[in-house]
Amino acid sequence: MIIYPHNILDNGISIESRRTALVILNKDNAEGLRKALESLETQSCPPCKCFDIYIVDGGSSDHSFLVANEMGSKIPCIYWFDQSVKGGTGPARIEILEVLRKKGYEYIIWGDSENIYSREYVERILAMLDRGCDIASGRSVVVRQSIWSEAFYWYHAFHNLFPKIVGSRHAPGNNMGAKISVYNLASYPPSKRSDDYIFTFSLMKNSSEDGRINRVKYCIDENAVVRVSMAENLRGIISWQRSRVSGLVKGSLYIGLKIPPDLLSWSIPLVVFLTLLMLSIVLLNPVLLVVPIIGIISLSVFLHIKSKRYLDKRSLVTGLIATLGMILHAVFTTVYVLEDLIKIYISDGVEKTLAIMREAEIKAKSSMKEGLRLPVKST
Repeated sequence: MIIYPHNILDNGISIESRRTALVILNKDNAEGLRKALESLETQSCPPCKCFDIYIVDGGSSDHSFLVANEMGSKIPCIYWFDQSVKGGTGPARIEILEVLRKKGYEYIIWGDSENIYSREYVERILAMLDRGCDIASGRSVVVRQSIWSEAFYWYHAFHNLFPKIVGSRHAPGNNMGAKISVYNLASYPPSKRSDDYIFTFSLMKNSSEDGRINRVKYCIDENAVVRVSMAENLRGIISWQRSRVSGLVKGSLYIGLKIPPDLLSWSIPLVVFLTLLMLSIVLLNPVLLVVPIIGIISLSVFLHIKSKRYLDKRSLVTGLIATLGMILHAVFTTVYVLEDLIKIYISDGVEKTLAIMREAEIKAKSSMKEGLRLPVKST
């Protein structure tokens, strides 16, 4: 993994010669889409010269198309693409990848309609790809809209917070540029969510099996900033977590795993903490809580310090709130994974679940759509 300095743009490479597509995944987020497109309109490496824009829509019922069509008069290289297989980002990525391959694109930048891009974002991502990186990402900054933004800001910035452990092998699906050729090594699962994480694991698995583990080079430029958002209330958080875990479970099964690869990493610390808590109560021995308490304090301090770069506004207790968010994330992951696994193994059936996903993948790959170039004049 390479972390690039601020002067990455001083490299003399002509990134305008590359065919690049920036993909925006969208559903019912018209105003967010407008802000995303407005931030792309003013890129230092301008649209239509450095990159085309593909909006992949999952069946919006709001005025998303009208917004895109309006922006198409300012950016005449926007393509509107209606997703063939509704209900998930995995099939959307599979379908648009096939389209872009056929059209001869070399690079793809993944994003969604919640993103607001810094002026040099695209130029910096492309510069990393042109300098030999296979997958490139920037710095995710969460816009604080509620206490839930503080609680889960680290989720979007995990690759930034732990660059050597996470950033060297993973880039988030809404902040990632990649060479199209990378998808010859692995593909996205046709799952509703968590497709980017399963893709990463599949890529690691496939690369190690054929001896090409060092072939995929990840890079990060912290000056390529993208502003993202979190759900604003508990209902939204629960909906996101359920969707995330469902995609995680089904995607894992799809690549041949019995359980999601990160289940143990979240559930074991949670079980250890709860066990020590119960023992300290039963045995009236608070000493048992010393180690987990020290761990919580240390993590809170770390997350508070890091929030300065990855959360646009923080409070005096951001670190503690973020730590509680991690604990809550562990609870959601453990409970929902077990719930989904029981449902699939006992009720729905593994083969039936996989058959539905295979059908979605086949339909996505066989799409003959090319995208509607905007603007479209009304008649």
